Amino acid sequence: MVLRKLTQLVSLFLFFLLVNITIAQTDSEVPLPDYFPTAGWQIDSPANHGFDETILATIEAYVSDETPYLDSILIIRNGYIVYESYYNDYDVDTLHDIASVTKSWTSALVGVAQAQGMLTDLDATLPTLLPDYFADDTHTDKSEITLRDVLMMRSGIGFEENLFYTGGYGSPEELLATDTIAFGLDIPMVYQPGATWSYSTLDTQFISAIVQEAVGQPLNEFITPSLFEPMGITQFEWATDSSGITAGGSRLFLTPRDMAKLGLLYLHNGLWDNQQLVPAEWVEASLTPQGEAFYPPTDQQEIIEWYGYQWWLWKAEWNFGYRSFQAQGYAGQQVYVFPELDLIIVTTANLSNENPDLAQIDPNTAEQQEIGIGYIVTNIIFPALTDVELE
Repeated sequence: MVLRKLTQLVSLFLFFLLVNITIAQTDSEVPLPDYFPTAGWQIDSPANHGFDETILATIEAYVSDETPYLDSILIIRNGYIVYESYYNDYDVDTLHDIASVTKSWTSALVGVAQAQGMLTDLDATLPTLLPDYFADDTHTDKSEITLRDVLMMRSGIGFEENLFYTGGYGSPEELLATDTIAFGLDIPMVYQPGATWSYSTLDTQFISAIVQEAVGQPLNEFITPSLFEPMGITQFEWATDSSGITAGGSRLFLTPRDMAKLGLLYLHNGLWDNQQLVPAEWVEASLTPQGEAFYPPTDQQEIIEWYGYQWWLWKAEWNFGYRSFQAQGYAGQQVYVFPELDLIIVTTANLSNENPDLAQIDPNTAEQQEIGIGYIVTNIIFPALTDVELE
């Protein structure tokens, strides 16, 4: 839903006015849940967790009339599923393309690698981290890009996200048929590394290659013993490119219930069932707003307060006085986390297009889908809360 990753500032501000979503880090501890859903989520009545069931029931009519593209919606409070619906032939066991929600999983794996004693220097440069791609002094214009730069979407490479969405670089299948790192390194630099914030799936692909080089496994293998097995995630698909590098920024397929587990993991600072799967320090760093950078849509320096390390961050005043953080995917794939409310909301939505060669829909349509889903959050779910005050 959130459109910070789009490159048009006016659309962003209009979006915030329409949807008012708040996302940012919390400085208060969330009580541990009664259980962790390793063996599966437990379901409870919305009324037992501070929701007006009559108001929540209006979601169904809204979806039918206004958001037919919605494939699923889950509401989890205090660790219990209190609302869950599926549409368009999806059900609880159907894997869904989670689009750029993938990026937040990839970021978590950097933290796991750190905990294992690898990737401890975020300021290491690409030639150090990916030496095979820089042999014989090639790609010298990319030699100052660091791991921190790509985590923060600040590589400076002139990758155009809208071209990626609309197939301007080829279909996803065509891109995956290439060596995606070699492809990315051939794109010219347009900014100094570290100086400019520009949302880029290519930057996340560099993270995937860096983690693979460090741990000796592609992400789609490394994630199983590191996160998925201890979290009880047994069904997934995650694509790789022709060189065996996992698609770090997209092409991960999960069920919505398993998407929600990422939100719960970060809600509890990387702790899961008495195991510290992701270092708490990494979770905190990932959910910390960035400092100043040049922002192309405004052509000036801005405080990048809406993004951390592959997570979206939103302030309290943007949503009823409650901060939150979000793993966001194109056209309505979302994991919203509101720590002070112990609330997780997950949505998935249609990513298809009439053009079979494209896996993504038109950006304008994607924006409308995100706004429609945002309406459910701010105009139905939040007003249904009975145990908190809304500003």
